[in-house]
Amino acid sequence: MTSRSLKVLTLAFVLLALPVAASAQDKAKLPYSTVSEYQALFQSLEHLDRIVPSMIITSTNPDVPPQSIEFKIIDSGSWHTFNPDEYGEIEFPIRPDWADSTLLSDQPKGTLQLAVGYSARPLTKTSMTYQELMGLVSQFEEALTALAKMRGQKPPTVKGLTIQLPEGSNAALHVLSQKRKQTIKPYTTGVVVIKLKDALWKENPAVEFDDLPIGIVPLQ
Repeated sequence: MTSRSLKVLTLAFVLLALPVAASAQDKAKLPYSTVSEYQALFQSLEHLDRIVPSMIITSTNPDVPPQSIEFKIIDSGSWHTFNPDEYGEIEFPIRPDWADSTLLSDQPKGTLQLAVGYSARPLTKTSMTYQELMGLVSQFEEALTALAKMRGQKPPTVKGLTIQLPEGSNAALHVLSQKRKQTIKPYTTGVVVIKLKDALWKENPAVEFDDLPIGIVPLQ
């Protein structure tokens, strides 16, 4: 499975999606104040050290690849240009002096979406305890709750993890409980779903992967 699959998986589980507004010239635009709000939120959640935020911009037109989308903003007479990567992830500098400025796109109004969400930092080992792996759940829930509060939405419940393993490798996840060992096999796409169980949290058995996960996102 390539990194592209991870980005698609991340996008599928983002909490928020909102249309980017239209400019007077019928082009989509993004107030930099909106970007700043998310940057401030991300900074306030930096203590959640096992997960990372993403801002993803995509077009509702399937013929428009994310990397072809352009945003620009003028500063002291010079234009600064930004493009999402091929998966839609985009980064902007932290510029408080741009708070009253607007990012202008080259796409028609109503065709762009900004999504915000979190995914886990890459794992570096294939064996860990249950609490070590499932400790991601509380970090995801805190981050997504903060995002929901910012948008005036109902806080989500994170039920577990959705894990992307290499597709076609037949890699699985093994929970080595003394009461009942469990092997969780992936779907054909390489995705494994594991729900948080109180009994397993208390027992804290070893958890083993046949191969390193490509990505991990919250199960809601």
